[in-house]
Amino acid sequence: MNELLGTGPVAEVYAVDGVALKVFPGRFDRRTLATIEQERGKLAGLSAPVLPLDGVELVDGTRHAFRMQLCADSLADRVRREGPLPSEEVSALHESLTRALAAAHALGVLQGGITPANVLFRASGEAVLADFGVAQRQRFRRDPLAGIEWVSPETLRTGVVGAATDVYGLGAVLHFALTGRSPHPSRIGELTGERILRVLGDPVPAVSRPDVPVALSTAIGRMLAPDPARRPAAAPATAPEAPAGSARWRWYAALALVPVAALAVVLWLRARPEPPAADSLPSVADAPAPAVELEEPTDLGDEVSLTWTATDDRMYFAVRYWAEGEPSRTKLVQFSHTATVAVDPDRGRKYCFLVRGTTGEGGIYESRTESVRGAVCHR
Repeated sequence: MNELLGTGPVAEVYAVDGVALKVFPGRFDRRTLATIEQERGKLAGLSAPVLPLDGVELVDGTRHAFRMQLCADSLADRVRREGPLPSEEVSALHESLTRALAAAHALGVLQGGITPANVLFRASGEAVLADFGVAQRQRFRRDPLAGIEWVSPETLRTGVVGAATDVYGLGAVLHFALTGRSPHPSRIGELTGERILRVLGDPVPAVSRPDVPVALSTAIGRMLAPDPARRPAAAPATAPEAPAGSARWRWYAALALVPVAALAVVLWLRARPEPPAADSLPSVADAPAPAVELEEPTDLGDEVSLTWTATDDRMYFAVRYWAEGEPSRTKLVQFSHTATVAVDPDRGRKYCFLVRGTTGEGGIYESRTESVRGAVCHR
């Protein structure tokens, strides 16, 4: 290996003899390798700004690696060095990366995990989308919390990856390019479970830079819609306009407009959901906010048993608990309606509990606080 360029959740990327080599910690199984090769063949002939794999090879006979063109920079590194990008450049990124994603989706290939680290810049300055493929991401164990700020709510809840997941990831990357921060930046002292619930339940704030065109901010906001059905397809018929005076952007967008529009029609015909019957649409009065009800906890000595109900069966849950006068903790339970929490068997230790839930479509809902051993619970 010549030079280590970066380390991701699973693989390491090296510069070797003028090319990039992404080295995984082991070998792919036969099925995964066949899928990777099939998708590599599909992407190889695209004229869209996608960085294809030049080949898959073994390193030291024990680890598989992807060989690809060595790019000069990444969006992550560039924003880290320079701060948020000018809005006209982000408009151009929006158009080119959307075109890349739409072209891949039209061939049945998902990217599967868009982050600023896999938006790369060639030596010519052209931005390309790299690291396509869901199979390679599923082969090796990784930290499930790595990069959650770029993951769509539905994928975070269920693990399922689809075209709408990629659209959300692209929106998150463009938001980062304009703001210098992820849509859900970490907070000092925030517990992991609380952050996951925030990503699932809190809407992404709109970009408020005065130089950002409303059309661009709106397009990114639609990509980041919590409900995947409300996100656009990967290829809008027209790209958001850059500020006046950006002649380079207008020329670039004009060249790409026809193929983008064609791909948009293909994706729309493939992915549009069946409209619901008119008489099935609930009125506002028929759709109250979801509620979470925590039953009285059962103290078992060294643990406490919790049970709760919810009015929406799509909810993802976390239990928040604390000893009286001490900081709280959070335990993720996902879709279960029961949990046990380990506690100090000393009867002098008094505990408080509440359950937080979210559907991932905006909003976090809390139960009332329940106590054991006579705790006085102040939230």
